[in-house]
Amino acid sequence: MFRKALLVLVVVIMTVANAFAEDASVSSLLVSDIPITYGDEAFRERILERTRGARDPIGLVLTGGSARAVAHLGVLEYLEENGIVPDFIVSNSMGSIIGMLYAAGLKPDQIIDILGASELSDYFSFTLPLEGGLLLPSGFQTLVDSVVGADLKLEDLEIPIMVVCEDLVTRREIRITEGDFSDVLIASFALPVYFPPVEYRGHLLIDGGVVSLAPINAAYDYTDTVILSTTFYDVPTLNLRNPITVLNVAFEAGKNQKAAEDIKAHDDLIWIRCAVEHFSFMDFAKAAQMAVIGYESAAEKSEELAGLVHLGVSDSMELRREGYEQKIADTVRSLSYFKRVEAAAPSIILGFSLESDQDWTAHKYLTDSVDLLFGVTYRDKGFETGLGIGGAFDITTPETAGAYPAIEGFLSLYPLDNLRFSFEASADFCHEPWYIPQMYLREGFDWIIDARKDFYSVAFRQGFEYMTSFKGHDAQSTALIISAILDGNLKISWFDIDMSLGYLLSADSIIFENMRHYGQIRLSSRFYLPPAETFFIEAAIFSRFTIDGQGYVPLFLSDGYVSPNIGKDVDYYNHYHAAGSVDEARYHASIISLYAGYDVPVSPTFGEFIIIEDTEIGIYADMLMRDLSFSVSTGVEFQTSFSLIGLVKMPFRMRLGYDSWANSFAASFMFSLRV
Repeated sequence: MFRKALLVLVVVIMTVANAFAEDASVSSLLVSDIPITYGDEAFRERILERTRGARDPIGLVLTGGSARAVAHLGVLEYLEENGIVPDFIVSNSMGSIIGMLYAAGLKPDQIIDILGASELSDYFSFTLPLEGGLLLPSGFQTLVDSVVGADLKLEDLEIPIMVVCEDLVTRREIRITEGDFSDVLIASFALPVYFPPVEYRGHLLIDGGVVSLAPINAAYDYTDTVILSTTFYDVPTLNLRNPITVLNVAFEAGKNQKAAEDIKAHDDLIWIRCAVEHFSFMDFAKAAQMAVIGYESAAEKSEELAGLVHLGVSDSMELRREGYEQKIADTVRSLSYFKRVEAAAPSIILGFSLESDQDWTAHKYLTDSVDLLFGVTYRDKGFETGLGIGGAFDITTPETAGAYPAIEGFLSLYPLDNLRFSFEASADFCHEPWYIPQMYLREGFDWIIDARKDFYSVAFRQGFEYMTSFKGHDAQSTALIISAILDGNLKISWFDIDMSLGYLLSADSIIFENMRHYGQIRLSSRFYLPPAETFFIEAAIFSRFTIDGQGYVPLFLSDGYVSPNIGKDVDYYNHYHAAGSVDEARYHASIISLYAGYDVPVSPTFGEFIIIEDTEIGIYADMLMRDLSFSVSTGVEFQTSFSLIGLVKMPFRMRLGYDSWANSFAASFMFSLRV
């Protein structure tokens, strides 16, 4: 009897609970179309302070559109030239980046300076999607903080702004007018899957553009005078059979319908339709061009805009802009050194890297592999460190191809913006038995003496490299290189010049046995042929020569001549110093290179998810002289960059040809991939 009563009670409780759950679910659904606004009262008061109740406020709505949203800067420039400054801004997605920086007091050209200080791919990094996104925007957040300050609040901006996001918790639209500037900025473009959602007062915020392209109704809650600047998307050449494109267009259809409905509902709307709809949302490289188009699109609405109040930029806003000038100059200057700005707060990145050692600016000689590593990176003011584990791939030539487990750690210190100390240690398990590692250690000192973005740079680089296979204590198991290099680079429109002058000390062990001293020079120049500047010719000369007259001159893959006769491991390195080989150079080893190429002007995409850019195709011819003997390597070269939505670049380079030294076809194959 008791069991039956207990069973009945349980059934009643479950029925009531289900009823409450259903009611809660229905209630949640019925309010999902009602926005949640934070700071509404204060927002209205700030607008009233600007108009003093004497006129209708001017509201400006800036839509998203990724790279296309840069056109808003041209719109803002035209409005300012005609004395029109909005009393408040409503924005979402990429439009919020433009709107928030402008509301903070920056001029349109200052915003362009910030966004163009370096490639956007320098600010974003891959991460494991444990927080809901593949990319971390911490570098971009640091960039913005370096200019506007890390403690800036939305409620303290020169122009009141409302940022429209969507919430994953309540499934409702969130309108934000107060809170931390940089956090709200990152939330505004947190596109699902690409970026993790951002926490805000119990919400998990994502890009508001996933639901509404143009948040017009939010602006009409505060005024009847609204300017709408749009950067919609309408490309007729999309491949509608591509699964990624199908998914994107399916979402776009609903957003377009809602935007059309909202626009048609307001006859008094001043709609500036920026003519950038044919640009891809990844065309960040064409930002300046799109800003000009935005200006021209705004000018077409001159008659409608003429009836608005023309009060111009306030004195307080001009004062803020003067204060930003030096900060922007310092930030641009800092980025010209190591493409980094000082982090405002510590950050931890858990992800992976796929990186090649083929980077001539690092001047690595004893290692040249592609490492795929999973690990963690910690960044704070003045330094960064990390540890990774994975695999190393040697695929520089078919003859040396191989893969093996690897572990790597690094530490970089930045006592000054233009000064870096770096330390690197790695272990590759590439020998038999497998548990005996080949250890590589490197210390580096990089001093960028002077640099100006896209113009010139002068740098001094010092390195200490040590490699040992732990197979014994003879000269066949260890190698050591100390280098000191002075680098220079100059870019003049269609003409590039790279110069290098250096010194190398080599030894067969950590106790500096069999020391040898070398000098080296490198000079290369690239000339772009007018008028289109898509064809170019590149010529280079490199020479390493003995200073003490005692040793045989080594070659390394990083010197640029790729052949199966040139290796990187310690066994080969020390063998190269052994006397008696007919292929060795006693006095000098020099490389003369010629390269004629075509810079492909188009950037094809795969579903606008992956973009293929910076593509070059050419023919190369390298002549290697070792004392009085010489050999030739010639063939074709192809290089490009695979870019994830224009924010993370992965360069790739391949050479395929014939090498007379090895008397072999397909002997020159280079691979370089960096995340």
